[in-house]
Amino acid sequence: DAVVRPLFVFGEHGYSALDLIALPALLAALWLASGAVTRGLRARVLRRAEGAAQDTIATFARYALVLLGGIVILEQWGVDVRSVTMAASVLGVGIGFGLQNIANNFVSGLLIGAERPIRAGDYVTLGELSGTVERIGARSTEILTNDRVKILVPNSRFLEQEVVNWTHGDPVCRLHVPVGVAYGSDVDEVRTALLEAADGHPQVLADPAPRVELKTFDDSAISFELLVWTRSPRAQATIASDLNYRIHLCLARHGLSIPFPQRELTLPPQVEEILVAWARRELGLEHLDAERTTIARLREREAKLALARWDTPLGPRVWSAAEVAAVVAGMRGEGSVPIHDRRHLLAVYPRCFVGREAVDWLVRELRVPRDEAVALGRLLVERGVIHHVLDEHGFRDGNFFYRFRADEEELAREMSATSATRDTSGKPRAA
Repeated sequence: DAVVRPLFVFGEHGYSALDLIALPALLAALWLASGAVTRGLRARVLRRAEGAAQDTIATFARYALVLLGGIVILEQWGVDVRSVTMAASVLGVGIGFGLQNIANNFVSGLLIGAERPIRAGDYVTLGELSGTVERIGARSTEILTNDRVKILVPNSRFLEQEVVNWTHGDPVCRLHVPVGVAYGSDVDEVRTALLEAADGHPQVLADPAPRVELKTFDDSAISFELLVWTRSPRAQATIASDLNYRIHLCLARHGLSIPFPQRELTLPPQVEEILVAWARRELGLEHLDAERTTIARLREREAKLALARWDTPLGPRVWSAAEVAAVVAGMRGEGSVPIHDRRHLLAVYPRCFVGREAVDWLVRELRVPRDEAVALGRLLVERGVIHHVLDEHGFRDGNFFYRFRADEEELAREMSATSATRDTSGKPRAA
């Protein structure tokens, strides 16, 4: 009796201890039931939709179910929903002023989920911040920067500021690498050197082809810009660094110098003679001329050593024919790249090797980085040493079948010998 006895009266209804226990239990059950319904909706109805669309629709559905169910429970419990709605409206105005930033970010998160300008896995730039979108939450978005640091960004910033989504749609983008050379340099030679630096880089696309543009004539330099295309926007900084290394080598190889600001002070001959005489007398530099000659010789020696260093070949692209022949002999020798018949679907491709296994062998035996091994494989394709079995791809670091031209010629000779043997045995020759 004490449980069901009314403790107080609200409006026209009296409420007991059992009613006070039942209301929170019903609301908790409503929350759990709405979660189960949205999970079933996501598993059965929304399973073909994308992840961001699933989250948005499921969130809207759950909040709608909780709102409608709460109104029904309160009506059955005897509470006048109209009075509650008025009180909630007044309270909501006050809360809105205090929590307007949270509400703004929450609504922005719903809009991002509905419009999907960014998705989990996209590489974006927001102001000075660049990174990969890890998760889009109700209030904030989690971004993993290039330094492997996770930063929580309020959702409203993605709608209020300009956002660069590098991987939205087509991930191909163009990089701008500025270069300055000294006045008096041959501009055609500069263009050749910059294109050499871009040629052969594994992450620079051959189509669209790299370009060199002459931008401006500055105070101390002629400014060029190397424009290259890449399919790896996340590696922009690394690619630009690699290209700068290559540019430095290529400019030195072509005898081109990178300038620095210089100021010349010209003195009348009389003043210069007075200063030299004073230096010899006061500073004890009687052997000034001899020291100047020694310094000039040292500088000349350093320049020769530098030129000798720049004569080092720049990657596998400039390997000699003898070096390429030695590599090919090693790849076809015993215990090297596995070469045997390969099967794909219903077709059998004789005497083939896999591009990934060839790259592994080159990295292990030649002790070169993986990108240089891939560049060497492309060089073998360009020189006609190997080719894709269907001539559909260039050399790639993956499960693609390739064959040596020499093995293909041996196969052709064996097939001709087999055909001739069948003809001499009297058996009918296949058409």
